[in-house]
Parts: sequence; C-alpha cells; structure tokens
Amino acid sequence: MPPLRSTRDSGLAALACTECRKQHLKCDASKPSCSRCSQSGLLCQYLPSRRGGRRKPRHDSISQYQTPTRRNEISSPASTLQPSSSRPTNAQDDSSQRSSHPDFGSISWPASLPQNGVGQNGLGHECSVGDFDDRFLRLFYENFHVAHPILVPFSLYKERNYPQFLQLVVNLVGSHYAPSSSSLQLKDKVDAELRSNPDRSPCMVQAWLIYSIALYARGEQEKAQEAFSHGTEIAFELGMNRWEFASTSQSDISIEAESIRRTWWELYITDIFMAVQLKNITFRCSGITPEVGLPCEDSVYAAGCDVPGPRRMLDFKRRVFAEEETVFSSFSYRIEAATILCRVLVLNRLRDYHRDHLQAIENALVSWVNHLPPKKLDIVDSYGNVDEMMFQAHLTIAYAAMLLHLPRSDLQPLLSQPDDHFWPSATCHLSSTFTRLVHSIKATEASRRISDSISVCPNIQKHSPFVIPALALCGMIQLATSISHSEECFDHHCNRVTLILGCLKSTKRTWNSAEPAYHYLRSSAADILSDSIERWNAGPLEKITPSQSAPNDMERTVQGAPAVTTIAEGQSLLAPELAPAFIDPTCYNASFFNCLAEFDIN
Repeated sequence: MPPLRSTRDSGLAALACTECRKQHLKCDASKPSCSRCSQSGLLCQYLPSRRGGRRKPRHDSISQYQTPTRRNEISSPASTLQPSSSRPTNAQDDSSQRSSHPDFGSISWPASLPQNGVGQNGLGHECSVGDFDDRFLRLFYENFHVAHPILVPFSLYKERNYPQFLQLVVNLVGSHYAPSSSSLQLKDKVDAELRSNPDRSPCMVQAWLIYSIALYARGEQEKAQEAFSHGTEIAFELGMNRWEFASTSQSDISIEAESIRRTWWELYITDIFMAVQLKNITFRCSGITPEVGLPCEDSVYAAGCDVPGPRRMLDFKRRVFAEEETVFSSFSYRIEAATILCRVLVLNRLRDYHRDHLQAIENALVSWVNHLPPKKLDIVDSYGNVDEMMFQAHLTIAYAAMLLHLPRSDLQPLLSQPDDHFWPSATCHLSSTFTRLVHSIKATEASRRISDSISVCPNIQKHSPFVIPALALCGMIQLATSISHSEECFDHHCNRVTLILGCLKSTKRTWNSAEPAYHYLRSSAADILSDSIERWNAGPLEKITPSQSAPNDMERTVQGAPAVTTIAEGQSLLAPELAPAFIDPTCYNASFFNCLAEFDIN
C-alpha cells in the first residue's frame, strides 16, 4: 500500500489511528500498526473514513451504553489508600504517562458478531470499549461482586476513581457476562498492564485477586495460581494481614478500610478454594494468625455509609461460650466455613493420622451448623433476597463434608477415575470411628444439601465460580448412590443429577471451568442411568405396590383414579386424586445424619 500524503496545514497523515487521534498526536498511518502504537505496545485501530457519505446513526444497542469516559484519571500508588475526596483530580499531561496507562476507551470491541463476514481483526465492525464501560461495570456488580464483595459499593465506584489497571480487570470480568462479547482481546490487555505496572498498593492486590478468580473460572488453573501469588506477595509486603493496616490512613469505620479488610479475607478464602484441586497444598494466607478485623454485613456495606467498628476473630470464636447469643456478619460464618474446609484438605493429604483427628473435623462440621443463629439458617429472606455469603457458607460446609467422607466411603470405587480432578483422594490410612456405610450416608446427605440449596438459588451466574467443583462432586455422588441404592428411589437421584447438569450447562456459557465438569457428569450419567431410565419408563407403575384400602377409602376414590398407595414405609398416604406415576419415591425418611431443618413452606 503506498504511503499516505500528509496535509499541508497540519502535517498529519490523512488517516490516523484511534489512539493517536485521542491523544492529538501525529500518526504515520502504518499498517497493521503505526510506529507510535508499536513502540508503546498499544492496540492500533483505524476507523473507516466517512468523507463523501452521509453520517449514519449508530445502532440503538450500542448508543444506549454510551457514556462520557474519564480521560487520564490515573491514581498514583500513593493515593490508593486516600479517600476519594482527598485525591488530586488534575489530569496528567505527559504523553509518556498516557502511553504507560492507556485510556480504556482506546481498545476496540465488537458490539456483536457480524452477519456478513468480519473485519480485519476477525471481530466484525469496530466499537470503542469505552462505549461499553458502564455496561461491563454494571454486569460486574450485578454478578461477580455479589459473590466477592471487596470493592467499594456500586454507588461509590465512580467517585472512588480506581486506578486504570483495576478498572481494566473489572471490565474484563464484567465482559464474561455479556452474551455476545469476546474477552480474549481485553484479557491480553489486562495481563500486559498488570505485569508491567510497578504499583504496590492495595488496589493492585485487589486487581490480582479478582483477575486470579477470573482465570480460575476460565479454567486456566496455573495462570490463576500465578496471579494469586502476585497478589498475596504484595499483600504481605504491605502488611494487609495485620489489624492496624486498614486504619493507618483512615478511620476504622470508613468504606475504604472495610474494603481493605474484605480484600484480605477474600485472599484467605480464595487461597483455600484454589488448593482443593492441587496435589501439594501450600497455604499462603490461612497458615498465619488471623489479626484482621471481620467484615460487616453486606447490607450495611452496600448502603455506602459508615460501617460499624470491626470485630475480632477471637470474639467470634468465643461466641459459643457466651451466655447470650451473639450474631456476627454472614461473611464471618463464611470465613469459618472455609477454615473447616482447609482442615479437611490438610487431613486428606496426611499419610498418617489418628482417628480423633478425623473426628475433630467431623465435630467442627456439625458444630458449625448447630451454633448458627436462627436468622443465619435461612439463605433467603421473606422478600426473596439471597444472602450470598450465607449461601456460600452453607455450600462450603456441605462441600467439606463430601470431601471428608467420600474417600472413606464405599462409594469410592464406583465412579473413581485416575484422571478425574473433581473426585477427592485421600491417603491409604483411613482411620475412622465410622464404618464405610456411615461415611457413604454422610457424603450422600451432604450432596443432597447442596442440590437443595441450588434448587432455591439456581442462578449460578450470581454465585462464586468456586461452586463449580462442588456441583460436579454433588452430581457424581448422586450417581454413585443411585448405583448402590435400589431402583425404587432411582428417580430421586436422577432428578438431582438432572438439576446439577442444568446448572453446569448454564454456567459453562459464562465460565469455561464448568465445561469439563459438565462433560464428565453428563457422560457418566449417560452410561450409568440410561438402562435404568429405559426400565423405569417401560413400567413405572410396576414399581408402586398398592396397599390394602379400607372400604371408606375406596368410596372416596375418584372414579378412574388408582387406589390409595403407600410408596415407602413410614410415608404418608397419597391423595386419591394423585396418580402414583407422578410421585417420586423418596430415598429415605428424615435423616438422623442431617442437623439442618427442612425448609418450612407452610
């Protein structure tokens, strides 16, 4: 392509890339990248000329998300701990500074996939990411932030003016929830920005932490571990694990101090969940004395006002001996649930242990539930609002119970595969006070609690990606139990597997890590349940044994309806007008192994 002629007046090329136009700099219009963008490592894009043609209005689906973007608002490392009201707002003029912190709006992003081919980058017609900035931000807060609430509330996000690298991470995560967007281009930008930026502030810790969880959810386990290591290294360097850190620059009751405390505890919990699938466990955060103050309730934090003074972990542990019941934040119970999960992971890696060690963890699992205040037993309030922190806490306890009991049960050989990283493993020494049958019952009961919780809150997008392995293991245990149990309760287990499969199928559209879990569970279910489904479909009524009906019962029977039947010993009689074929026999009656009450629907 011949070089473009420069204009007489300005000396600029007739065609300039979007990055040079934005910064009002000279552009040599080289293809595929101009020399300035090549030198700065920026993405070089050219918009088609509109000369000689009538301007066309932009599509409504794009324009509805257009908002003015902030230009060159970059927080220095020293300002990240300061309240937003005390930070300087003067824009930085130096062009080299702009190059090292490029404007978010300079990256091209597709509004939707084209119908008649693609553009030169394979992304279709071009559109600035800045146009979607608010959209991705909203999706981040509506989904990811609900499960990992460490940044300031949504109402304070713009005012907080986070550094550019953290805003990039937020938009990367938010882009995963957009139905027709590709996050690969933005991910490369985030990775390059985080690795090249020398910032050593809590904001950088938050950026690496959120990025590591996103990488984990994308199925990039090694990169997730590496990113998490970067975040923890800076956190320890700053002393974020100490009580006084959050209050050095601001009051204990400020939103910023609460955000820092939440960041540390999110590091603590993430450290444990990322270790579940590792053969060699090296805990970075959970192996030290917990000094950081406990987070407050999410509802208080989301209000954006002053938060209560932080409470200590020691006070939380002493609550079981207090004369009057003390209620702590849901985040606090989530932290304790993750700690118990950590103890299970350590025990499963030990080559030798006493059976009292196992019993101690089992006692902790049961005690955690028994010591919950009444208001923390439910995960949904009367308005239908889900307490996400308590949802995660309950699910973590059930997950820990599955990981503890499954390797010691007689379900272990039924589905075990050497290359399966969802099925837990343990050392050969399995000293226990329980028989394998009891371990099997406890593992099955824990999987039932997970499926029950998911049925109440099935929108997996608003849950943490860390629930994916728990869902996969829940479905596998239900499969294994369906093999060991009689066919009378086959539908009971099949329905739970179907529920989990649907959740994983929905989740894999957002996070790639759900893809292998869905594939493994689906293929296993197809092999194991196909024959049973065929037999069950051939004659479901044969599985129902009619009971002897009294004369008065027969008189009340609707004409043409079957007689009253008893499905299993100990269950109530069916209503006459209900056909037995529509009622699934339960697996067993109220379990002695479950200390959680059933949902009250009266």
